[in-house]
Amino acid sequence: MNSNASFIKRFYGKHPIIANLLLIIVCGCVLIWLALLFLDSWTNHGETSTVPQVKGMSYSQASLVLGEADLKAEISDSIYDRYAAPGTVIESWPRAGAVVKRGRQVYVTITAFSPKMITISMPVIGVSSRQAISYLEALGITSIRLVSVPSQYPDLVENAYTSEKTLNVGTSLPITSSVTLEVGTAPVDTFPADQLDIAIDDAINDINFDEN
Repeated sequence: MNSNASFIKRFYGKHPIIANLLLIIVCGCVLIWLALLFLDSWTNHGETSTVPQVKGMSYSQASLVLGEADLKAEISDSIYDRYAAPGTVIESWPRAGAVVKRGRQVYVTITAFSPKMITISMPVIGVSSRQAISYLEALGITSIRLVSVPSQYPDLVENAYTSEKTLNVGTSLPITSSVTLEVGTAPVDTFPADQLDIAIDDAINDINFDEN
């Protein structure tokens, strides 16, 4: 033991630069080895879990199921779906059945908790009913009610509204809103009432004159 120590001292005295380089290399190797041990522990190396199927579950239920598998649920996106309950998981990543490390986050896409909002960007009043209906349906509104009102211009939308507001350019409303369109109908006649009576009387007189 003493001979080894004396050898190291003599070597260090004769070759201090080489000895320091060797010491640095040894220390570096030890540090790398300790870092690898720490990473194995920190990243749960060798500990895996299988992603369970959570599609169709509510977000709270999916969080519980993923938690039982030592995984964490994280909302990555939400989309509106009128046919699914709000907060329903419609997609997950990694997908069900994937083998991942424990403690990993599983990103889920859920249905929005509130309806999608849309904005009226072109007039729906003062246009034809077909044009207004096509535009509203393109925005995603499917509940459209037509009401006939007197108008000089047939098939012209005289007013458009929901239960809360009139639809003007810039109006925002939920996509689930029910929209009422007041559509003009052609007048029954083109004469004022008094002139219509005179016209009828003249026609009757003409018929009687022909018979005589």
